[in-house]
Amino acid sequence: MINYFNSFYDNSTANGINNPVNCSFNPLDKVIELYERMIQTEKEKVEYLEKLLREK
Repeated sequence: MINYFNSFYDNSTANGINNPVNCSFNPLDKVIELYERMIQTEKEKVEYLEKLLREK
């Protein structure tokens, strides 16, 4: 068991300064896309709640 942990290497640390990771997408674009989707769902929720209030 000890030998297993001593020989375990985390791949996430191997991609440091000497071995940069090449992303095929821009992470900032993904964040912006997620925020736009969140805003759209909030707008839809508000429209739905306003519709419910008008029906009462």
